[in-house]
Amino acid sequence: MMKRIVIIGGGFAGVWSAISAARQLHELQREQVEVALINRDPYFGVRPRFYEQNPQNLRISLSEVLDPVGVRFIEGEVGSIDTEGKKVMVHQKEQQMELAYDRLVFAAGSQLVLPNLTGLQEYGFSTDTYQEAIKLDNHINGLVDLDNVEGKYTAVVVGAGFTGIEIASEMTSRLREVAKKENKEAEVRVILVQRTATVAPDMGEQSLPIVEKALREMNIETYVNETVTSIDSEGVTLQSGSRISALTTIWSAGVKASPLTAQFPVEKDELGRIPVDENLKVKGLSSVFTAGDTALAMTDENHVALMTCQHAMPQGKVAGHNVVCDLLGIEGIPYKQEQYVTCLDLGPWGALFTNGWDRIPQYQGAEAKKIKMNINQAVIYPPLTGKREDLFEASTQIIPDTRI
Repeated sequence: MMKRIVIIGGGFAGVWSAISAARQLHELQREQVEVALINRDPYFGVRPRFYEQNPQNLRISLSEVLDPVGVRFIEGEVGSIDTEGKKVMVHQKEQQMELAYDRLVFAAGSQLVLPNLTGLQEYGFSTDTYQEAIKLDNHINGLVDLDNVEGKYTAVVVGAGFTGIEIASEMTSRLREVAKKENKEAEVRVILVQRTATVAPDMGEQSLPIVEKALREMNIETYVNETVTSIDSEGVTLQSGSRISALTTIWSAGVKASPLTAQFPVEKDELGRIPVDENLKVKGLSSVFTAGDTALAMTDENHVALMTCQHAMPQGKVAGHNVVCDLLGIEGIPYKQEQYVTCLDLGPWGALFTNGWDRIPQYQGAEAKKIKMNINQAVIYPPLTGKREDLFEASTQIIPDTRI
């Protein structure tokens, strides 16, 4: 009788779970197991790059990586997940589909935290999804056609964590490129608003001065110990009462796990993540694994994995391997990721590459930019040769070398 492994989510963790599961089944010569992946659209979006221009080039057809390895793709929105009955309800365009599973890998990712803030829904932009990235890109390219008003070429980025800094750094060159058409490069302003006492509060003592230096040299203004209280079509109002005129406000203030995590009858952390054991199996559920931004997983004895593709990719590979092992009664492999690096894109200034959880600087400027470009353009992509063997081989490489 055919058994089925269902994977929810077509991001980094989901795609690699699917490929890894297919490889393990192939190696064990088990043809009576179907691997099916559910995603709301037929694309794998390279989300860490959505802050870049031309985001229409930053998606891959899921068929490119699933078809060669024999994974079934199901397009639809997951509605309900019944962990007792082992079934998933999928909402498709004109019908609902009930899909039974023997094992489940939950890899639905995360989403931007959007508070109930006046004007955020109407006037705020983000780079959280492909649709939002396209909307922002069209807006920036269309600024040149708007009337000349105060703040036309000003961008306010709310949230100065990793993503916010990368967005702000990119905005310096993107806005100048558009403003140049009117000879108004001098009017370009990029402003970071951060509620804590410093930008990049997680960068560490040794790296923070480098980040601050880069922001200064790119003329990015910073408002710290400050929050936005409202957004409108012409700018933002701050808690201090200050007003910034800006036609572009980009929200980048934190993420949380997919709301679908609420359907699992287990306790979650403050970000909505689901606790897992060392094999990425959900604690308290017999047939469910989770990987990526939905997983509360330990990388070693002291550190919890972050919501980044650096952790989602190896977790997906381990979860895909282990879900097959669990189904067939074979011992799995523990997830461990003791090496941790950070490569922060700093736009035209370059980048900053750090090593370890203390984020000790290793490379900066142009040298680090080469590493960042390799990560963004090669390391985080699955092989696109269309060859099953290449995809299977990549799924065994648990920790990619980001220093190439």
